[in-house]
Amino acid sequence: MNVLRPVRLFVALLILVLSLSGCMMGTQLNTETADPKTISGTYDLYLYGCRYPDDLEHAAFLIVPDRMGMVDLYVPDTSYKIKRGLPADKALADADAFVRCGIHTVNELRVHRIPDGSNGTIGYEILPRYLPYDVGGTDPLLVSYSLKDGKITIYIRLSPDVDKVLNMPDSPSSGAN
Repeated sequence: MNVLRPVRLFVALLILVLSLSGCMMGTQLNTETADPKTISGTYDLYLYGCRYPDDLEHAAFLIVPDRMGMVDLYVPDTSYKIKRGLPADKALADADAFVRCGIHTVNELRVHRIPDGSNGTIGYEILPRYLPYDVGGTDPLLVSYSLKDGKITIYIRLSPDVDKVLNMPDSPSSGAN
């Protein structure tokens, strides 16, 4: 019977940790496809990535200026920059040019509306879509939005499948020869 005690304790702790981490994430917000032609107004443009020519992590976010304090990117502060107060057409053009940086061919852009959690819009995400054979998938980035205590956190990471391809020993990006 004493052999099962550590196992029960481990399971109880695991359940507790998983429960707490679920609470910490907040409410997940689901984006929806948007037509760039319908985007109007003024935006603060968040530009994430484009750190080196082979980088796949490029993303742009158009955020309504008066909602800027509600948004936090869960990435290092040095990995993005912000252009403030751009008209929609300029913000979209800058976002388009930014997500196309690097050596990989961007086949098209993915434009999604970012909800604010109360039937409004906090902004839009602009993500590159690559040729499927170029980088291991058309959409290498996984972007999610979490609302907690009135603040939206944007989480950005590479898809596990793309990360696996990039880190294969014989991959040109892995540094192996």
